[in-house]
Amino acid sequence: MVVNGFVNVCITTIEKKYNLRSTDTGLIAGAYDMASVLCCVPVSYLGSRVGSSKPRWLGWGIFIMGVGSFVFTLPHFISPAYNPSSTTTTSGGIGSVLLCLKEGTTRESQCTVLVENWLSSFRHIFVMGQFLHGVGASPLYTLGVTYLDESVEVKMSSMYLGIFYAMAVVGPAAGYVLGGQFLKVYIDSPNIHPDTFGVEPVSDLWLGAWFGVEPVSDLWLGAWWIGFLLSGTISVLISWPIMAFPALLPGAKAIKATRVSEAHNSGQTLQHSHTSSSSSSRGIGGGGGGFGRLRDLPQAVRVLAVNPTFLALSLAGATEGILLAGFATFTPKFLENQFSMPASLAALIVGFVAVPAGGGGTMIGGWIIKRLQLTCSGILKMCIIFSMVCLLACFTFVISCPNTPFAGVNVDFVNRSTSTALPNLTSLCNGDCECNNLPYDPVCGSNNVMYFSPCHAGCGGMVRAPDGVKVFTGCKCMSPHSPLLAVGAEAGDPRLAPDSALREKCPSTCSLMPIFLAIFFVVMMLTFIISLPALSGTLRCVPDSHRSFALGLQWIVIRLLGTIPGPILFGSLFDNTCTLWQNTCGRGGACRSYDNFYMSRYMMGTSILFKFLSTILFFLAWWLYVAPPSPPPPDPPPNTATGPPTTISDTPAPPQYPPQPPPQIV
Repeated sequence: MVVNGFVNVCITTIEKKYNLRSTDTGLIAGAYDMASVLCCVPVSYLGSRVGSSKPRWLGWGIFIMGVGSFVFTLPHFISPAYNPSSTTTTSGGIGSVLLCLKEGTTRESQCTVLVENWLSSFRHIFVMGQFLHGVGASPLYTLGVTYLDESVEVKMSSMYLGIFYAMAVVGPAAGYVLGGQFLKVYIDSPNIHPDTFGVEPVSDLWLGAWFGVEPVSDLWLGAWWIGFLLSGTISVLISWPIMAFPALLPGAKAIKATRVSEAHNSGQTLQHSHTSSSSSSRGIGGGGGGFGRLRDLPQAVRVLAVNPTFLALSLAGATEGILLAGFATFTPKFLENQFSMPASLAALIVGFVAVPAGGGGTMIGGWIIKRLQLTCSGILKMCIIFSMVCLLACFTFVISCPNTPFAGVNVDFVNRSTSTALPNLTSLCNGDCECNNLPYDPVCGSNNVMYFSPCHAGCGGMVRAPDGVKVFTGCKCMSPHSPLLAVGAEAGDPRLAPDSALREKCPSTCSLMPIFLAIFFVVMMLTFIISLPALSGTLRCVPDSHRSFALGLQWIVIRLLGTIPGPILFGSLFDNTCTLWQNTCGRGGACRSYDNFYMSRYMMGTSILFKFLSTILFFLAWWLYVAPPSPPPPDPPPNTATGPPTTISDTPAPPQYPPQPPPQIV
């Protein structure tokens, strides 16, 4: 819920508040996996040693995750309060400096009053918080999985693991939904007072209209930090009961004694697995660990390194990890820009799609394995089939919506044509307004066109609506004679006069969102159907004594080659589609406008490429897998009438008769 829910929901918010690029936020998201890479091997090794308690490792990990959530919220409490306009005046309060100046007046240089770009340095604290999240979560998907698998019968293992991973999907989905609701609360509520910026108070605290900004405005920032305080508190509280679980659940020893290995047969590997299994079973709490001495570690690595099925599954997991990490981080941002919706609504939609798609897909994958009683080879074939179907569904990203008209960015002020001179925010209608170096304060005009600020729209006045929202009036760039209106742009809010503007995003006229969400649902469900079979295949293709360590190594490969570069790669792709960078007084910052066409094409090309690679790798995992020889049939019971007794029993012995003489030949 925290790492793949709250963090991904607040990506756009912290970009705007702390002046970060998508590459920066991708690095923040990747810090979780960086920590997992560093901790996976020592945690999986030490936690699976003879005498080690897996629940104790899990409990301390959850406690560290809670601490990481508290660290992640620190920038909110130690940074200045958010000012939507990023500037103030001593006379007119917020807003007066953003208007077009009257003839004969001059504007004070805003470079002397703007907040310095030092806010971007808070990204280091975000990275530290995410790093602690990764440290705390490292035992969960290695020791936690093997602790669960060794405690249930083989035929029920896939169902229990399906429930476990379904909860790992429901959690982030709940994070999207709750995080979206928290984003409807103003970012500084309830700590900030209107007098801080010289504005009149408004009674509705939750809508936060003190600055004339509604949640639909591009300047609105929600209370992203509430979810982290909540999750941090819960994590610290539940960590202590988890530590109290026993090292082995009742019945685990009996289950392990009846387990039949399906490890990949490569001669020496099989022989080593028998030796390791027999030796590890003598330990207390070893349960799938195997090697209890540090000098056994290189041998364990070599056993896994010569297992081609394990290597192919690990690389396939890395390619899947690139897509899952990238989609989880930037899908809300994709919806925000493609369909012109607020961050809270985008997060809510992603949450509602992820719950049935991710949770249902994981449960379906486990149910198929149990229903068909699939062996390791059958599981790998299942991965190939669903990966091929998912590859075809990735073409859904060909769907894209037209860009919202943005004067001076993707359309000219005087016509709808684009040119190499864009972006150019200066035109005849605002040339005498002195709009240079003003902060980003977008408005939607009555002609349904976005403008960089009220000044760039040529607005000379401002009034408040009854609900406290600012309405800018007298905007010269959208007068009835504006060519933008003449080309048929749809009328905006009916409350507005023909030359007025609102501080909000222009509504999107694109009707493709239901189609996109339906196909995206299919892609996500197919992806999560594969996840559990791939995990089951990994657990079955390695020796039982190496399962914890194998999962640890596999997670290192997945993170190094998948989930760490994934968000950074997607962030770089988003940055490449940017059409307007925030650049105030020579300082760079966050992107303010994206090109929808190239954004969707980049997403489609990336998803098709890595889905194709994962399909090939699943095929290689099946092709190179060699099943172990079938165990010989059990020996028939000895004949107790003629042979010596094999056990001591209270049952009376059968009567003994004297030997008969041999027959005589007459």
